[in-house]
Amino acid sequence: MDDTPRADKDVAENSGFDRRLKLLISAIYSAASPNEMKTALRGHILDVYDVEMASIFLVEAARMQLVSWVLLPGQFLSKIRVPVDKTSIVGYCAATRSVVLINDAYDQEELRRVDPELRFDSSWDRKAGSRTRQVLAAPILFQHSLMGVIEFINQRSGRDFSAIDSQRIADLAETLGIAFRNLQQLPQRVPTRYDVLVKNDLITHKELDRAFAIANQNKEDVEQVLLRDFCISKKDLGNALATFYNTLYEDLSLASVDGDGLYDGLNIDYLRKNRMVPLIFEGGKVVLAAADPDDQASLYEIQQVFRADLAEVRLALPCDIDAFLQRLQVPAPSAVQQGSAAQPGAGMLEKIESDGGALPEENVEKEDPEQLPIVTLVSRIIEDACRQNASDIHIEPYGTLHDAEVRFRIDGQCRNVCSVPRNQIRSVVARLKTLADLDIAERRRPQDGKIAYRTAGGQDIALRIATIPTADGNEDVVMRVLADLNPLPLQEIMPEQVLRRFEALVLRPRGLILVVGPAGSGKITTLHSVLNLINTPEKKIWTAEDPVEITQHRLRQVQVNPGTGLTFAEAMRAFLRADPDVIMVGEMRDQETARMGIEASLSGCLVLSTLRTNSAAESITSLIDMGMDPFSLADALQGVLAQRLVSTLCRDCRQAYHPDRSEYEYLKNLFGNRFEEGVNPSYSDRLVLYRPLGCEKCNDTGYQGRAGLYELLVKDEELRRLIIERAAVERIRQAAEAAGMTTLLQEGIRMVFAGRTDLNEVMRVCRQ
Repeated sequence: MDDTPRADKDVAENSGFDRRLKLLISAIYSAASPNEMKTALRGHILDVYDVEMASIFLVEAARMQLVSWVLLPGQFLSKIRVPVDKTSIVGYCAATRSVVLINDAYDQEELRRVDPELRFDSSWDRKAGSRTRQVLAAPILFQHSLMGVIEFINQRSGRDFSAIDSQRIADLAETLGIAFRNLQQLPQRVPTRYDVLVKNDLITHKELDRAFAIANQNKEDVEQVLLRDFCISKKDLGNALATFYNTLYEDLSLASVDGDGLYDGLNIDYLRKNRMVPLIFEGGKVVLAAADPDDQASLYEIQQVFRADLAEVRLALPCDIDAFLQRLQVPAPSAVQQGSAAQPGAGMLEKIESDGGALPEENVEKEDPEQLPIVTLVSRIIEDACRQNASDIHIEPYGTLHDAEVRFRIDGQCRNVCSVPRNQIRSVVARLKTLADLDIAERRRPQDGKIAYRTAGGQDIALRIATIPTADGNEDVVMRVLADLNPLPLQEIMPEQVLRRFEALVLRPRGLILVVGPAGSGKITTLHSVLNLINTPEKKIWTAEDPVEITQHRLRQVQVNPGTGLTFAEAMRAFLRADPDVIMVGEMRDQETARMGIEASLSGCLVLSTLRTNSAAESITSLIDMGMDPFSLADALQGVLAQRLVSTLCRDCRQAYHPDRSEYEYLKNLFGNRFEEGVNPSYSDRLVLYRPLGCEKCNDTGYQGRAGLYELLVKDEELRRLIIERAAVERIRQAAEAAGMTTLLQEGIRMVFAGRTDLNEVMRVCRQ
């Protein structure tokens, strides 16, 4: 067998690795400071070595411990400290000064074979929302002096680490040792946000270490120790920390607590816990003061509370934040509820962590909640989607190009709601896959799953999740929000003129009834409303769905699974042997399912199903084109309901106007011959139509909520004859209209004259 192609591939891969490595090494050696080196490592190391996670720990010799310096992809906001001993993989690597390769970090027997004391701390996986499989670690040495440890976790490709990988990490560790030495980077010192104080000659490294030790011993903030014991002024400390975060220092001791209602309804305990204070809210933007301006999870929450973008995040000292919040007069809960309407954020923080816990206990790990920014961020995205009545959540990464986007589908349209930092998006995706019990390591194939979730308000919802690998090694996530999906009564979703005829149709004991329209037009919702109407103890009802989204008592619902052979057609065969009165099939996707549905309806069952067609008349010709016998179809079919979902105008901001005569005539001609019978608003000076404007309540779209447009074709003798004759779509439509059918467009024009929507929206959905 010729191995030349594989050899050529290996040569190409090695050549590509060598090129990437040279760029990384060049960036490391050319770095003029530790921060420049850190930037180079963050920008390249994961891609060069094709690993999911990478960490660099520096040694604190005085304490015999390792402290994290670089953590990628960046899911932790705080330092990780590990003792230099044999109880952890990183510690063991440092203690033995040898390369360590663990094939399965959860295999206790493998760990014991390396050393009886060796353990793997799985709590970090839970906190990061990831799954560690393999670990490869190497000591960073210079002339036999330990400077730190570099650790790789999981190959992105899913393959095992090899001897070549072990040699590569050892070479990188050697490079880092030399680079640290060249920078005169003392291994005892770990860069901190307080180093600007040393640079400004306000404190020495030794004094800073003492401040850390005192703060750790007394369980207090380092800032408090520096102010109290080392005579650092608030101004110097604040300006130094602000320099680290590249922002401005806000001296809250000089700030007024009179915020003109800005603080009404805000939960002070929540603000104190998250160390932040809103300073300004105007023009749809909020300015914050925070002890940690890089706390992405808390910043995202406050944006959602104020429904605003962040204009600026300034640095404030924790002690000043506590003192400022202490000065605020906190209203009683009843007063908050009564007086919060004028302020966009008012009352919302009373709902977030009102009991001191950020999330429902079912949704977070109980230990160390302060260290779970990714968990909090994921939960807040889901919570906000529920609050905005989103049907879908789209999470779209863009690799290292820019931050990932999060979009919600609301009223059928996608809207940007926030971004996720590019260095956290993989952890967000991993967290969602963990919740859905998906394979975190599998990024090359699509996966599907389901998440059970309880909101902060106690509502139980489900999310159907799909992960899809996209270009450049990214992985998109789409979640369908299945919240409180109880079937709606037909009278709540249909106009009276359609409801009367449709109810008479579905109460028949046998026959085939179809609900048709494009994806996302609410077909399954309508079918479940029908089932809710006819669901009585006297009837046996079977459903085959993909997936089961709405559940009802007494319905026997089956989730189809083509992968195991349980197709719609196979489910129907089983139903016919199970004494059915009514069968509902999620979709007639193929010839076999359609034929089974017709046969079942002719055998004495009522069969309900859907098709993805554009109109009621087109559905009939589509079934014939699929190979259905026209005679059988003519006997079985009772009616077809075509539908669309149209966005309705926002009641708070819709703008009334008087249409000119030409617009009125255009609508009249568009409706057709039966305008006087179907609508009949005469033209006068009092005629009022409405158009979208946009306000805060509707997110400046002009629309809020959706309503159905319906086109009901009921079979009669003339239509039966046309079906048998294989008549064209236009002839079937004309016969149905002559028998009383109103089209989707006509129903839409009725809604325009009723002030519920506008013509542009009607035309948009009717073109689908």
